[in-house]
Amino acid sequence: MFVSPCLLFLNIFSFCLASSNNPRVLLDEKDVPIKRYPLSGNNRRIELLLGPHNNSIFVGGHGRLWYIDFNRPDSSKEVTFPVLERKTSNSKPTTPSNYEYDITTLHSANAKLLFVCGSNGKEPKCCFMSTERLEMHCSGGIRARGIAPLNATERAPSLYLEQRYVSMAFSGPREDQLQDRVYTFLMQKSLEASSWTTWVTQVCKADLGESKMFLQKAWTSQLSARLLCGIHDRMLFFDQLVDVTVSQEANWEERRVYGLFKNSWDMTAVCVYTMADIDNVFKSSDVKGECVEDSTKLGSDVLRKIKDNPNVKNSVLPVKGGGPLMVSHYDYRHIRVDRVQGGGHGRIYYNVLFLSLESGSVHKVLEHAGEPFIIAELHPFSSRHYIQNMLLQPFTKRLYVSSSSEVVEVDLNGCQRYGGQCEDCVLARDPYCSWNGTHCAATAESRNPIQDVVHGNVSVCRQGKDIPEMPSESDADCPTLIVPSVCYNQLQCFLRCPMFSSHAQYHWLHNNVSRECQVAEGSCLLLIDRMMPDLGGCYECVSVERGYRKTLARHQLWTESRAPGSTPYLLALVCLLPCLLLLLVLVWWARSLFFFRCGISQAPVSITEEPAHLPVPVQSARVSSPEL
Repeated sequence: MFVSPCLLFLNIFSFCLASSNNPRVLLDEKDVPIKRYPLSGNNRRIELLLGPHNNSIFVGGHGRLWYIDFNRPDSSKEVTFPVLERKTSNSKPTTPSNYEYDITTLHSANAKLLFVCGSNGKEPKCCFMSTERLEMHCSGGIRARGIAPLNATERAPSLYLEQRYVSMAFSGPREDQLQDRVYTFLMQKSLEASSWTTWVTQVCKADLGESKMFLQKAWTSQLSARLLCGIHDRMLFFDQLVDVTVSQEANWEERRVYGLFKNSWDMTAVCVYTMADIDNVFKSSDVKGECVEDSTKLGSDVLRKIKDNPNVKNSVLPVKGGGPLMVSHYDYRHIRVDRVQGGGHGRIYYNVLFLSLESGSVHKVLEHAGEPFIIAELHPFSSRHYIQNMLLQPFTKRLYVSSSSEVVEVDLNGCQRYGGQCEDCVLARDPYCSWNGTHCAATAESRNPIQDVVHGNVSVCRQGKDIPEMPSESDADCPTLIVPSVCYNQLQCFLRCPMFSSHAQYHWLHNNVSRECQVAEGSCLLLIDRMMPDLGGCYECVSVERGYRKTLARHQLWTESRAPGSTPYLLALVCLLPCLLLLLVLVWWARSLFFFRCGISQAPVSITEEPAHLPVPVQSARVSSPEL
């Protein structure tokens, strides 16, 4: 079916306008608790793994592995990954720097051992490392090919050149643990065209392969299904799988698979699937891919069916057969999900997504009832950096974000920046945070948390309390928090107040008349082109969000007269003052040089006397708003 490019562009453009969803607030290192650890070397790939203690991680980079304890930085250590030795003509081994390994695989073998693999671009190498002594033990008996990728740009080794591995997930444990499966998410190049398509494959956890070489280098239970993401009615499809994360519900069937996709229009989308839906697609196939105790004893007829029908007919669709959870113009690169218990009635759980951006920021996104809400944009680095990897610690609620030169730990329970009132905390719609009666704090640490994650309804702050709604304050008397400000008669003047929430509406009030904001650099500006006496008085900067009205700043403004035309003369005098001083110094230096050459002695000359007092121009006071 032919689709007009113009029609397709209009569909995409209209969808972007309709589904625009920007972060409510921006948070940087001054707003959330962040700890930092620098990484040495040139690390083009970073692998992260949770450590044995809270707030500790293992980090794999270029030729090095770090153990980092953010609670005890002094106990952190750096280990060098063994390099490949090359024999030279004089039979002496050499280890040139270009043979250093990029660590590509980092897994926990058991409580005391790590399984670490690296590649130098030609040959992978795998080792075991003690988590207690942090010593690397490499053995030639470990076959690295097929386990670790050949170079740092591959996620994992691909069995075929036309496949790109993305992620893997465990489907279980089930009542019959023999039926537990492993799902692999990958991209595969189409045989008919040069385009790539997204697939999910299943393999039984108990699969041992088969011994008769009928399915050479293949599993006896392997089946593949297409993984679709898009909006069919708008002819908007996403065929490039970028990353995958899985939520951790107690029941494996309820676990949600979040796939991050992109398309050729540089748009990104998040599609959500359930483990049960993926499982049903494989179960409904004519070829079941059964899990058996000993796959080496399967008959040739069963193996032939699997070989002739590796792909099932049905595709895996997003939840309820719908479209993406979110479609965005943001260039997302990684996705992680955390399961957070909220406050309020029932203490229900919410899934919160963390999406890294190309700019080095992270979006914190609430997913509820099929709708996304971008809670905040986090800026974990002090300057722009490309994010190499992200890792969640679900028990301590820490997010680890790495660049090529630094790893940071973000405390997701940092809540005080949302504001000092109950309404400010509730409007955040952040499951990690709730009002504890005195301030906005971590929900897990609050005895009677107040929050409304679903709607952000500030009326929950008054439930069960005989507290009337705050009346709108008259701006006639400008009662509290006054910033005295001076504007000169007949001249331009402006007032400024901070804008925290991008979802709020901002305006200025003066004599019960609302004035619009001029938005600049995250501030709400009121520009008065020509100050007159009748424009003096009290000015209030007000925000309104979900019916909650808040005064952010008050300025008591009055006018002050000054002689017309005085400013240019005063500025001229200020500019001439340095020139006059320089001229005086030059005259003194020339006079001293003349007496020295002529051999004439003179009394030392002093220029310590202050120059004649010059009038300083009067400038309008810089207006700033108090931190509320």
